[in-house]
Amino acid sequence: MKYMGGLELEVSSPLALSILELLDERPMHPYEMASTMRVRHHDEFIRLNFGTERTIYKLTESGQEVLTRTLGELLRKPTREYPQFVAGLMFMHHLAASEAASHLHERAASLDALVTKFEHVLAELHRQGLTRLALIEMEHKIAMLDAERKWVRKLEGEIVDGKLEWKVGIDSGHEMLRRSHGTSTH
Repeated sequence: MKYMGGLELEVSSPLALSILELLDERPMHPYEMASTMRVRHHDEFIRLNFGTERTIYKLTESGQEVLTRTLGELLRKPTREYPQFVAGLMFMHHLAASEAASHLHERAASLDALVTKFEHVLAELHRQGLTRLALIEMEHKIAMLDAERKWVRKLEGEIVDGKLEWKVGIDSGHEMLRRSHGTSTH
């Protein structure tokens, strides 16, 4: 049995945090961890790539400390994240307004499908007896997707209605964004 010790750094990977959480429940080998994550739908939030290793891992006391300290930090402090959608928004002025609106329309339709999928999965898991606390990350995911869907539809409407100023190309008004408020917003 291998022990998950020597973890002095903070855990920043959702996969590493999920592994610590599982090992906090009981010792497991990697295949069992991956199977448990899939059953709990963690694979909707975490990319799983476990081999067929037969070693069983157990969480050490220092691993437990890292887990609780990291969870506290994640719940307490907003962190800078780099979603790809934001990059698309930053540079969408290189598209024609109608093209950007069309892409946003497609995104809203995809978000509709995702929200519906997660709502069905959540309802099924509730029917199976899982508690709200056990599924809280899925509830959060639905809320975030729904908020994004509403915002994307609003933005699409503003583009279609001509309410959002639109200037295609590199001269889109970004020159006015020069930092005069410090070096970082985080």
